[in-house]
Amino acid sequence: MTRSSVPHSPDMDTLRREMDALRAERDAAVQARAALEGDLARANEHAATARTRASRAVIRAEARAMAARMGAVEPADVVRLVDLSAVTLAEDGTPQGLDHVLEAARESRAYLFTPPQPASGAASGTTAAGPAPRAGDPTPFDARTAGARDVKAAASAAGLRWPVAN
Repeated sequence: MTRSSVPHSPDMDTLRREMDALRAERDAAVQARAALEGDLARANEHAATARTRASRAVIRAEARAMAARMGAVEPADVVRLVDLSAVTLAEDGTPQGLDHVLEAARESRAYLFTPPQPASGAASGTTAAGPAPRAGDPTPFDARTAGARDVKAAASAAGLRWPVAN
């Protein structure tokens, strides 16, 4: 073998310096990766917390709406008094188990709900309305269209003085 066929190699000190530099780079990369993994874990934790809060807010809003539809006197009070921990959100965002919780609340705390009212004609699809006005019934007073003379006549019929003296 001739000297020209052997590649020229740097001396040992140069190789050690290069090795130390590579080790320092590796250590810095490992530390950066550990820091990024910690940041990722914290971000995932914050995202899970936000998702849980959002789910609870959606469940509470749906519970208030359903309580109002069920005839709750004060739907917010009903939501505060029931245990919503058993209610979960489905994939499509609808609450699962909410109807059972509110039905149980209506049975156990009936004082929070009004008795069911008969459906209106618009809701039931009928056109039945209240009785027709009888002939001779006065029309209700409309202050928006009444003149000064009408206001004075309505006031005197009600036993009031018009205009009021200051």
